[in-house]
Amino acid sequence: MPYDDKKIDDSIAGQSAAFFVAEDDSLAGLVLSHGIKIRDFILLSFLSDQGSMSIVRLARVVGIELMKADRGLERLAAAGLVTSEEASSEPDFERMVSLTSRGKDIAKRISDQLSS
Repeated sequence: MPYDDKKIDDSIAGQSAAFFVAEDDSLAGLVLSHGIKIRDFILLSFLSDQGSMSIVRLARVVGIELMKADRGLERLAAAGLVTSEEASSEPDFERMVSLTSRGKDIAKRISDQLSS
């Protein structure tokens, strides 16, 4: 699925960024209340909005270093929010990552709270 700028504007990530700017630390408290570190929330939100993708693509879309994306995804996987599988025989960074059922539920709950 290609990266869609319009979709991001209407996405959890776009809404979250606007909410965070408007409400100062309110988003931080909301995200932390769901057990997600602020720095990993952007990874969760992009996966929620765009669907599964490789770690390489996710790091590029989010604009962070590959190793930082990998560490964040490891934390999210340990929390049961994302899962990964090999996309090919390429290095680990070609793994496809996607939200688990729990990850989708948390993303939806955060989105619902942002919308209210």
